[in-house]
Amino acid sequence: MTSPAAATSTTIAGAVMIEAQGVEKWYGNGYHALRGVDLTVHQGEVVVIMGPSGSGKSTFLRTFNGLEEFQHGTITVDGITLGDDLRQIDAIRREVGMVFQQFNLFPHLTVLENLTLAPIKVRQRPQHQVESQALELLERVGIHEQAHKYPGQLSGGQQQRVAIARSLCMEPRIMLFDEPTSALDPEMVQEVLEVMRELAKEGMTMVVVTHEVKFARQVASRVVLMAEGRVVEVAPPDQFFSNPQHERSKQFLGQIA
Repeated sequence: MTSPAAATSTTIAGAVMIEAQGVEKWYGNGYHALRGVDLTVHQGEVVVIMGPSGSGKSTFLRTFNGLEEFQHGTITVDGITLGDDLRQIDAIRREVGMVFQQFNLFPHLTVLENLTLAPIKVRQRPQHQVESQALELLERVGIHEQAHKYPGQLSGGQQQRVAIARSLCMEPRIMLFDEPTSALDPEMVQEVLEVMRELAKEGMTMVVVTHEVKFARQVASRVVLMAEGRVVEVAPPDQFFSNPQHERSKQFLGQIA
């Protein structure tokens, strides 16, 4: 039987950026977190993953850059297959940006220093070049004037925009977002989503775990519903929100509407 993810992916053009097949994960206590999950993400797509708490969506996202181990199945990211080789994981992390719920900024470094640290240390790029790019990125996300402040001096929305700019400073080919607005006050959510909308318009390949229905409707190429560690449904947003095919999808949408 063809999985929902496999059935949908064949209709989408573009190079394959992420290919997950039969991914299984157990935690040490025997909890089966991911149960044969398949997903294909193509270049330039914005794939939004939704689902109830405990459905495995954040766990699945974190397998893409080796933050979560998995026991069975395969994951290939930008042509590199994840395995036990740390060099493979490092290579993937150089190409994949990640934005978390909590901003994970270094509190003792200025905003500018937060952006420039990794490109200088990891990519070994000249400091003046990286600083110039970092300032351009801060302008792009609307907080150029905050460059020399410390994270603790910024609002939550500003800190999350710094986190996005920091990921972009590594010039990633793929961006992963793990519920990037869930820790923000409601009035700060839109400023972060607007930055993500602009990234989507520019063609960035993105996988986003979120409950932001409006964002998913407007920006997603496809919406994925996960429940109990499985992919239940994959569909374009118009179909997913107006005419879901699975009872579990209808139940989930009924709860968040």
